[in-house]
Parts: sequence; C-alpha cells; structure tokens
Amino acid sequence: MIWFRKRIQPLETIARTGFLTSLVSYITFWLFDIIQPGFVSRYFSVHIFLLGAVIFGLWWSSAMDDYIERPGIQLLFALVFGILLAVLTFALSKDMSGYRLILSLISFTIPWIVLRLLKS
Repeated sequence: MIWFRKRIQPLETIARTGFLTSLVSYITFWLFDIIQPGFVSRYFSVHIFLLGAVIFGLWWSSAMDDYIERPGIQLLFALVFGILLAVLTFALSKDMSGYRLILSLISFTIPWIVLRLLKS
C-alpha cells in the first residue's frame, strides 16, 4: 500500500549517493591506471576515492534505519572470495611446494570464518 512505503531519509540518500559515486570513481580510475600506467597516478592518488568510499560507507551504515539481511548473497560472496583467495594463494606459493595445498585450503576457509564471526 502507498501508506506503508519505506521512507528514505535525506541523509541516507546523500550518504548512499556519496558511497556509490566514490566506489565507482575508485574502480574506474584504478582500471584506467592499470590500462595505462601513470594516467591517473601521475596527477593524484586513486586511493582518495577509496577513503571517500569508506567515510561515506560508514556514514550510510549509521544513517540506515532498516537492514535487510540476504543470506544467499552473503554465501555467494564468501564462496567467490574463498575461491579467489585459494587460487591466489596456490599461484603465489610456488616456493612452498609442500604446504601449497594446505595453505590454499586454509585461505579458502577464511571468508567463511569471517562471515560466521560477523553473524555471531
């Protein structure tokens, strides 16, 4: 019904817009700097946008009244980051041939442990 629609507070809207703008700007300029080294970093640090994203993200999380938990998305992110960490660990640990598989399995479980700790 129209009377029960969620009302978005103006501060929440400003914080969300600042967070998303900073995050998209950070990713875009970072990719430009990877494609052509020095394109952005010659003039200013790309990490200024990351600082803005962190500040606006903290502001948005404190200004948000209602939070909808989506466990499926959380598990998907944990799975993706676990696979990514396992592949990176396996690829970068060539010198530790005996411990390579064990370290990859441990790094695969790290996102799951962090997710479990955040939920408790």
